[in-house]
Amino acid sequence: MTNNTGLISRRQWLQAATALSAIGATRALWPAWLPRLAFASDGVVGDTLVCIFLRGGADGLNMIVPFGDDNYYKARPVLAIGQPDSSDSVKALALDDFFGLNPDMRPLHELFMNGHMTAIHAAGSPNVSRSHFEAMDLMERGTNGAEAGIGSGWLGRHLMATSGAGDSPLRAIGWSDKLPTSLRGYVSANAMQSIADFHLHGDTRQTDQMAATLSAMYQESSTPINLTADATFRALDLVRQIDINQYHPANHARYDESDLGLGLKQTAALIKAGAGLEVACVDHGSYDTHVAQGRSDGLLSGLLTSLSQNLRAFHDDLLDYMGKVTVVVMSEFGRRVQENGGGGTDHGHGNAMYIISPHVAQTPVIAQWPGLNSDFLANGDLQITTDYRDVLCELLTNRTPNTDLGIVFPGHTPKSVGAILKD
Repeated sequence: MTNNTGLISRRQWLQAATALSAIGATRALWPAWLPRLAFASDGVVGDTLVCIFLRGGADGLNMIVPFGDDNYYKARPVLAIGQPDSSDSVKALALDDFFGLNPDMRPLHELFMNGHMTAIHAAGSPNVSRSHFEAMDLMERGTNGAEAGIGSGWLGRHLMATSGAGDSPLRAIGWSDKLPTSLRGYVSANAMQSIADFHLHGDTRQTDQMAATLSAMYQESSTPINLTADATFRALDLVRQIDINQYHPANHARYDESDLGLGLKQTAALIKAGAGLEVACVDHGSYDTHVAQGRSDGLLSGLLTSLSQNLRAFHDDLLDYMGKVTVVVMSEFGRRVQENGGGGTDHGHGNAMYIISPHVAQTPVIAQWPGLNSDFLANGDLQITTDYRDVLCELLTNRTPNTDLGIVFPGHTPKSVGAILKD
């Protein structure tokens, strides 16, 4: 049985997915207008990985609220989110007896409580940089700063380590005007702001003209450039078969008009089209809330509302596909424990990561909690007890088979997190 919002439990989902697989019934779920774009006969091996980066340093302490730690309230007399059983007008939604969810993230509460989502708290990079640029660059390259000469991204190396002859030209896509750093190093990774823009506003003559121009430019070029051009031609041919303007999300899911909403909506369309998509990267931000962060009426509130609504829409839209989709959400660093005098928080260190999948561990929050007592803080910051690479290593190992962690995260020895399981 489903609950009154249509969300099924993890056990029910796995039973339904097994039955659908056995009879091949999922083909009936594709909209008639959306083409089935077949490539390798076996399709994507492992999950489609959707990586969402919260740019600017999201405040994990006010997203996954440690209401069981009294020092949280001492450090944030104005910004702290109230305990679930308090009389505060802005109070956390209980996830367990220690952590709660920011009320602006209410659409995700059900996913946490039904075993479709988990948070890993006190996570992040061992590097202590407070520079947005440096911290984002290191995290997207999958290093801690000690590994010299690594210019590629962790996802780019993963795609290279798992590439094969039957790969789709749309194995990876970044919904941006430039390729995300995490995808660097893989020749077929594409950067697009939207499928509609890639169509050149629906004018197929312009698309054909652009392809002809690119062909003329590259036909005398060296082999590496020819490979890039060929991937571009194939991607052009593929996406012009998809009319995103006619796409109707399933299960009454509603994306907003933000870059995040548009990116997730188009990712869902590509997954349903069977385009061979293995990795999609989408940004959301800016989370640099030095001033006017607020609780329910500040800058953070609007960001969290958009984030949670779009993540829930993506989950519900792909409910019949989520067994082969994993979403991971991260940010370059968290915020300082102590609120500042401008009604905000400054650059910190430890943060929370998030995974959406029916295969997450049956624990809403995973944390080796270091405490917020001044004796346990790292220069005023939440300590990191889980290396972000350990979370990503576990995700790749359990949900995207055949990768090589020594290539993806060179020099790193992964530790078990217990966040996501195999089938």
